[in-house]
Amino acid sequence: MTLHYSEENKRSLYEALQYGFNRAGNTSPAAAYYGRHISFIEFMEEVHAISAALVKHGVKKGDYITIFLPNIPQGVLALYAVNRIGAICNMVHPLSPQEDIDYAIKLTGSRIVLACEVNEGFLSGKNIEVIRCRTSGYFPSTPKGFVLDKGFRFAMRKYPKAQNVAKITLWTDLLAEGKKLVNEGFQLPADDVKPDDPAVIMYTGGTTGDPKGVMLSNYAVNSMSIQLLIDIGEGKTDVGDGFLAILPIFHAFGLAVSVHAPLISGMKIVLIPRFDPKGCAQQIFSEDILFLPGVPALFERMYPYFENKDLSRMKLMVSGGDRVSEELANKYNVLLKKSKADILFRTGYGLTEACGACSLVANKYEKLPTGCVGAPVTGTRVCVVKPGTTEVVPDGVEGELCFLGPSVMKGYYKNEEATKDVLRLHDDGNVWLHTGDLVVIRKDGNICFRSRHKRLVKVNGYNVYPTLIEEAMQNHPDIKQVCAVATPWKLDRKIKLFVVLEKPLGSFDDAEEEKLLIEYAKEQMNRWSVPVKVEFVADLPMTKFNKIDYRLLEKQELSKANEKKQAE
Repeated sequence: MTLHYSEENKRSLYEALQYGFNRAGNTSPAAAYYGRHISFIEFMEEVHAISAALVKHGVKKGDYITIFLPNIPQGVLALYAVNRIGAICNMVHPLSPQEDIDYAIKLTGSRIVLACEVNEGFLSGKNIEVIRCRTSGYFPSTPKGFVLDKGFRFAMRKYPKAQNVAKITLWTDLLAEGKKLVNEGFQLPADDVKPDDPAVIMYTGGTTGDPKGVMLSNYAVNSMSIQLLIDIGEGKTDVGDGFLAILPIFHAFGLAVSVHAPLISGMKIVLIPRFDPKGCAQQIFSEDILFLPGVPALFERMYPYFENKDLSRMKLMVSGGDRVSEELANKYNVLLKKSKADILFRTGYGLTEACGACSLVANKYEKLPTGCVGAPVTGTRVCVVKPGTTEVVPDGVEGELCFLGPSVMKGYYKNEEATKDVLRLHDDGNVWLHTGDLVVIRKDGNICFRSRHKRLVKVNGYNVYPTLIEEAMQNHPDIKQVCAVATPWKLDRKIKLFVVLEKPLGSFDDAEEEKLLIEYAKEQMNRWSVPVKVEFVADLPMTKFNKIDYRLLEKQELSKANEKKQAE
C-alpha cells in the first residue's frame, strides 16, 4: 500500500502514529530493543496507558514534560503519550551537566521529569515528580535478557538516585496505573491538538549564554518525517522493515527521521541507546535493518563489519550531522555495488531549527564531492544571502544559507530576540530561517557546504560549542586565556584546548597540568565537549580585530594531521 497522509494525519504526532498503526496492523513489530519485540498493538496500548496515568498525575494540555532519556522504549512511548494529551515534550540530552538540566526545567516549568540511572541524581532537591525509567526495563524475558539485566543493574549501582524531590514514580508503576485506568473505562481528554501547537522543544547551543529551546510544531515534525519517507522510499516503504534508531531522540534528526518516520509508516524501529560498532552490526543483521541513518563517525567505525556482508537488500544509507568525505562515500558505494544493491550512499544536511533535515543527495549521482549535501527536500525552498543581511546573492556565490518550508521552527522558547535574529522577513514577503552556515549552490541545484558560520563542532554526531567550552574553562583560576578547537581524532574529531596559564611556561609539569584541566572539564560539561588534549602556549594568535584567531589554530591542527597521515 502506497503511503498517503491526509491533513488530519499531520495534525499531531499521535495522529500520525495512528496512521502507522492502521497500516501495520496489531501484530507487526513497532520496536525492537536488545532482542525484545514490541508489537504495534502493545505499543499503542502502552501509549494510551501512560497518557491516562499522566492525566491522573495532573498533566494537561499545554504543560511541559521533560524527557531526560536516551533511546530506550520509555522515551519513545512517553513522546506519543504526552502528545496525545496535548502537552509538550521538553527533550534534554541525558548526559547534560547539572546547569543544563536545571535551565531546561526552569525554562519550561516542568513538573514531571522522566530520567534514567545515569542522570536521576541531577534532579535532587527539585519540586518535581521523577518518573524512574530503568534502561534495562524492556530487556527480553529470556536467559540472555536476564544476564544482560543483571550486568546492567550492577554497572548502574554507582549512580546516585534523586533525593528530596516531590515524588518518585517507577515507570512500571505508572504503566500499571494507566492500564488499570483504561480497563476501568477512564476517558482521555478530547483529542483537540492543532497542527500549529508545539510538540517538542529541542535544545541548541548559542555562541554565548544559555542553550536555546527550539519550538517545533506538530505540523513541522510530521511534514519533515512524511516528506523524507516519500523522497527516500517513493512512498512505498514496507511494513515491518527494520529502521536503525541510534541517532538520539533528543535531537531533531534522530526524532523526526530515525523514530517518527518509520513508526508512522508501519516500520520497525530498532532502538540502540549506546553505540558499540560490533553490537550495532549484530543488531543490523539480526533485526534485518534495511534503513541506516547515521553520522560520518558511525559509518567510519562500522565499515569493517560491512565489508564481507550481503548488502543487496539495503534501502537506505544516509549520513547527516557533519561533513561527509568523498572517500567515505566512495568506500560504501563500492560495497553497495559489490552487493548489487539498488542504492547509493547518501548525505544530507539539516539543523534543529528546521526539524533536522533540509536537503538530501539524490540516489543517483556520478560523484559526491566533500561537503555536498544535496538538494532541498520536496516542499522546502532555499536561498543564499550575503551574511548578516537579507540580500540574495547570485547562484554560485558563497553566502549564508536560508530555508523556507513547513518544517521550520516556531521560534526559540521565551527568547524573542534570538528568534528575530534567525527568522527574518525578506523582500518576497516570506519569513526565512537564516542558518548561519556558509554554502555555495551549484548549477545542478546541489548545496555545497563551506563552513559553519556559528562555529559549531560535531563530535561523534553531537553538537559541541567551543565558545561554551571556553567560557567554562575560563573560570578555572589557573587559566589566563583559552581557545577550544576541533582536532582530528582517529576516525572522528575531538576538542583540543590551547591554554595560556597564569604561571610561565617551564614552571610546571605539562602532563600533570593537562590531567588536572581535563578532570576539571569533566565536572563542567558533557562528555562530548571534554577536551582530549591540552597544549600550553605562551600566547594565542590574534586577528586584526584583536580576537583570538581560532581558525588559524584549527588549520594548524588539520595540517599536522594531514602530515602525519602522509608520513604513515
